[in-house]
Amino acid sequence: MTPQILLGSGFGPRTTASDVLGDRRLDGLRVVITGGSAGVGLETTRALASAGAHVRVGARSPAKAEAALAGVANVEIDSLDLADPTSIDAFAARTLAGDDPVHILLNNAGIMAVPLSRDARGFESQLATNHLGLSSSRRACGRRSSPREARPS
Repeated sequence: MTPQILLGSGFGPRTTASDVLGDRRLDGLRVVITGGSAGVGLETTRALASAGAHVRVGARSPAKAEAALAGVANVEIDSLDLADPTSIDAFAARTLAGDDPVHILLNNAGIMAVPLSRDARGFESQLATNHLGLSSSRRACGRRSSPREARPS
């Protein structure tokens, strides 16, 4: 077994998303995050929005996402089911409908330890959501992503 070597990043198991951001401001940046209304994604959404980013959250259950993110400024919520290619394409089309580029795409959503089920294409649901769905969302939303150099100062 290969021994693990600490990277010395200064971050650890108790580091929060806000700790990572520090005093950085993200004003003018547009962030799309899947699974941004629960767990790590929820804390990431809150931290990015509080740093000034406009955060677009793709959620399988927009009503639950709205409840979780109530009162958080700079956040918009839209329907996204990563097990459904039609939903991914529709979400991406709505995301890219305006002139604003996507500066950051965080593919955070996923499912785990669910009963065996299959998506409409016949793929096992965990594979469909966590791998195929996230890959499809990257391709779809990345069509008009902003290059690194375009980041506002």
